[in-house]
Amino acid sequence: MTHRTLGRPVLPVFLHLYDFRFLQISKKWVYTTCSVILAHQIRNLLYKSVIAITFRLPVQCVWLKLNGSWPFVPSSRKDNSSMCSTLYTAWAWYVIASVGITIGFQTAYLVTHLSDIIMTTENCCTTFMGALNFVRLLHLRFNQRKFRQLIEQFERDIWIPENTHISVNAECHKRMFTFTIMTGLLSCLICMYCALPLVEIFFRTGVDAVEKPFPYKMLFPYDTYSSWMRYVFTYMFTSYAGICVVTTLFAEDSIFGFFITYTCGQFRLLHERVDNVLTAAKERADKQHLQLQRLHNIVQQHNKIIRFAKCLEDFFNPILLVNLMISSLLICMVGFQIITGTNMFIGEYVKFIVYISSAISQLYVLCENGDALIIHSTNTARHLYGCDWENPDISNFYSYTSMSHQFRNDLRFMILCSHRPVRITAFKFSTLSLQSFTAILSTSMSYFTLLRSLYYEDQL
Repeated sequence: MTHRTLGRPVLPVFLHLYDFRFLQISKKWVYTTCSVILAHQIRNLLYKSVIAITFRLPVQCVWLKLNGSWPFVPSSRKDNSSMCSTLYTAWAWYVIASVGITIGFQTAYLVTHLSDIIMTTENCCTTFMGALNFVRLLHLRFNQRKFRQLIEQFERDIWIPENTHISVNAECHKRMFTFTIMTGLLSCLICMYCALPLVEIFFRTGVDAVEKPFPYKMLFPYDTYSSWMRYVFTYMFTSYAGICVVTTLFAEDSIFGFFITYTCGQFRLLHERVDNVLTAAKERADKQHLQLQRLHNIVQQHNKIIRFAKCLEDFFNPILLVNLMISSLLICMVGFQIITGTNMFIGEYVKFIVYISSAISQLYVLCENGDALIIHSTNTARHLYGCDWENPDISNFYSYTSMSHQFRNDLRFMILCSHRPVRITAFKFSTLSLQSFTAILSTSMSYFTLLRSLYYEDQL
């Protein structure tokens, strides 16, 4: 039944369907009851719409949707849903295939130039970045259901509405600004990779040059210079593959940081509740029961946060492992290009400086967020211990009650559990923390020193 029929309200039509003399109910009572029911339904609809509007994921997630990596949400119409799902899946596999083909072209060039250390390291910078995000794209495609469930769990247990807890929300927004900086650096990087070859064509080699540059060092199984159409098509195909690689990188890192940031926000709210667990009105007769119930509610919320962090770790495990393994090599090789590069176009220097800045910032942002999660989770034990449980007034008031004994036992057990930090690992091989960040930079410097010594020995 709709809310209006032929421009008239449904409510009066509904009233005239009954014999009120038989029911012995007044019209006024029915009008009032139905109005209350409709008002309650409208309030629920407005509440749901507000929740839907206030839950905002980072704007970078748009690129996951454009790349076909976002979990597909079926519509109510089965025919349209099936067709849209098929088209969306086909587009996602096209993006994965284009990235894989481009990596194959780069790998072919790498294999044929292994004797040239400069060419090898330059090619590895883009090949390894492509391989990293090729793994990301495959992981997102094969885990669509887990990704959707993770988002739903975040919305249900972790999300903090904008109109509540303003200070915590402001802190979360402030922490997300680092991902905006990382997005800007990576966007500049891919723009330079796609635009600098065109600048080189028009201002250095000339349009009529026999061999024209591409965004990356690649070897093709066909002659790309036989016609302008073939060259333009290959250039656009490989450029878009690079765009998919970079956008997937900063979009997935942004949503990962978004989840961790609001998980830390939930820990802050949990700490506030812990600090006030023993604060109750003195005139309440059930003061002990109220405080025990508060502690149990805190335990439930703490368990929700831990469960979400565990699901987050399980989902991002493979991606983080590959990321940490490749990051040290990327930083080493890009730094090697900056130090040893000779006769390079000025744009190439700027490109590699932006590259190493974005690589270090991407690694730092991930590790710093993991470190923040560890700090917030371990601070829970400190807040529990400092919740004023040893206050003499409270101790004397509760000293001979069984509920006080239960409260203290629950508090001790929660303190014991809180000593174990909530952390994100890369398949248990490494933990996301600032210590991991410094260790990776140290490893990169060791690789760089070894690579530079080999290069100068070949020059002698």
